Amino acid sequence: MKKYKYLIFDADHTLLNYVADETTAFKQLYEELGLEYTEKLAKESRHVSEDEWTKTGLYDVHDERIQREYHRLYRAHLVGVFQRIFEKFPCEADPKTVSKRLLELLAREGKPFEGAWETFEALAKTGRYGLCIATNGLSVIQRARLEKWMPLTKALFISEEMDCIKPLPEFFEKMVETLGAKKEECLMIGDSLLSDVAGATGFGMDSCWYNPKGQKNETEFLPTYEIKELNELLEIL
Repeated sequence: MKKYKYLIFDADHTLLNYVADETTAFKQLYEELGLEYTEKLAKESRHVSEDEWTKTGLYDVHDERIQREYHRLYRAHLVGVFQRIFEKFPCEADPKTVSKRLLELLAREGKPFEGAWETFEALAKTGRYGLCIATNGLSVIQRARLEKWMPLTKALFISEEMDCIKPLPEFFEKMVETLGAKKEECLMIGDSLLSDVAGATGFGMDSCWYNPKGQKNETEFLPTYEIKELNELLEIL
């Protein structure tokens, strides 16, 4: 077993429960707008959010256009969400203005994913690793949502601030340069095969695929380790 100096965690769907945070933010937003937060509105919001993310191409992180325009498209997809929502649930509010307000409300959240905080804290207490977080996202929401984690964190890498996204080698290069580390001393841990695992593999860094649903790996990217629960890290490291 290798001895790593740095453990680099993905944020959303690994440490943070984005779906729960978004649901809470939607509820608060609709209350401000005077829209009744029914189960139908809740389901439609989650569906449209996921659909707009897909249609905008934000899952296609290997596409060069998405890599160049990721953060602009991130904001644009939110405007599209509310344009569609307000067609079914009439509201006179401006979708662009409302999308900015959603980001403000998201920044108030930061619910840990199951077992994430406990595992992160346990690893920090060992004193053997520098714990880092690397996320594709907007600085305005990610820094706020991850504030709780910062006392235990060596470095936080946010794609908008780095002007590049995972899986680009540039992202990983900037991380190791900032840490003053060798890539062999780092382990990337995350739920995304296309972003976390692919990026680490392409850069020559070991990776751990967090796969809580036991999904089949149908990609060409092979992680160094695979876990179903984050606390398994305490056993394999």
